Amino acid sequence: MCRDLPNVVLVSEGPYGIFRGGMDREFNLIKYLTQDRDKGVIIWLCNIGAEKYWNKLSAGVVDRNEDIPVNRIEEMNLLVCREQDIMILRKKPDEEYLDNLGRLGFSIPKILTPGEADLLTPISELVVKDEELLKTLKTISMQNENVYFVPYAVTYLEEEIAEKAGLKLMGAPSQVNARINDKIFNREISEELGFNVCRGKVCSSVEELRQEYLELTEREPFFEKVIIKEPNGASGKGLYVIENKEKLEASLRMIARFSRGRSDSKWLVEGWYKKKFDINYQIYVSPKGEVDVFSIKQQLLRDTVYIGSVMPPRLDQKTMDSYVEYGRVVGKHLYKMGFTGVAGIDSIITEQDEIIPVIEINGRFTLSTYISFISQILKNKKVLSRYFRLLPDHAVGYADICKALEQAEILVKPLQKEGVLVYTAGTLPYILNEGADYHVGRVFTLIVSEDWDKIHEYDLMLENIMNSFS
Repeated sequence: MCRDLPNVVLVSEGPYGIFRGGMDREFNLIKYLTQDRDKGVIIWLCNIGAEKYWNKLSAGVVDRNEDIPVNRIEEMNLLVCREQDIMILRKKPDEEYLDNLGRLGFSIPKILTPGEADLLTPISELVVKDEELLKTLKTISMQNENVYFVPYAVTYLEEEIAEKAGLKLMGAPSQVNARINDKIFNREISEELGFNVCRGKVCSSVEELRQEYLELTEREPFFEKVIIKEPNGASGKGLYVIENKEKLEASLRMIARFSRGRSDSKWLVEGWYKKKFDINYQIYVSPKGEVDVFSIKQQLLRDTVYIGSVMPPRLDQKTMDSYVEYGRVVGKHLYKMGFTGVAGIDSIITEQDEIIPVIEINGRFTLSTYISFISQILKNKKVLSRYFRLLPDHAVGYADICKALEQAEILVKPLQKEGVLVYTAGTLPYILNEGADYHVGRVFTLIVSEDWDKIHEYDLMLENIMNSFS
């Protein structure tokens, strides 16, 4: 990592008071994950998709082929668990996958699963309805003095789980998180703090969107592309990248259809900058308002969708120091509105070396958070994370991919800890139902070495292997 990890405390106290479910000033998440790994018990829940509960977003048409592997991303939470911890998963992971993680030095926690779990229902909905699981969690809490509930994000569902199971919930209240995870509010924060912001504006009608597109593409400096953002989209959803007027009109028709009957609709329209780097930096805001930056990574994006990270980022020290300062300023501002806990901030560095410090703030964990502590296992190594979306004509299992990596002699081994590690198994291509001829999967990998040239070599070989499965 770029800097020593700070001492942080994930609790829910702030200017708005102490959140129900309790708090403990002795709890220190980062310390627990690094130097005090034998202390306390953390109950982990990776409730991806929290945005729809914060903002009452319609799920629209459910694509089972896409949603099932997304829900199984929860397995990557295993990368930060300790042996005494509890991990709630919808399904027990592949045994070979767990064994491999253990051989590499990762701690495998006790895994609990809801009694009537399926692959589509959000994990927190499964947990909150499972009385036996809630009783088990309550027993664990009563039998251990220091038990802490740490979800990916806090919504009303995690608040209900904490209340029913008597757990100490770590993180800001759900209503505060909902406010922070708003792209328009993120821009307002940047403007208030005097940061550089992307050229653009907030629009409240289709006609305003059209006019701002023309302003950005026909008035100097010209933008070749424009992006329209819905305030509460996540994971690339609710974003419209506009390359020409034809695409604009098609997108405006879609936006008009979705917003019909709503008088409060707003969108953020910004020029699409040519970039040197996409940077993610994560901050922790303590109960007393102290702010630390604990991870800075170079993000790899395909258009607007995250596909991996470079750790450490290839930035000079001056730029790294700038991000630390930006993080502290943002964190202090968030504290004033009642936020405590972890937030991930997306930023860009333009081709003109201009830093735009805030593109988006996520007041929750991100996928990047779960690989922030890899240095605990893979010490002094450079890491490139890579994500692949597979569309094969057959099911592909964890063992199949590991076998292909081993044959290419790039599968990471426990002693050398160099090569490629596949760090989820449940997200891989599956058989949707008997006789199905359509399969989809997501492959999350870490490429590890002491040398960037070697990582590049492994990356090319990995690309070829992934292509062979599609």
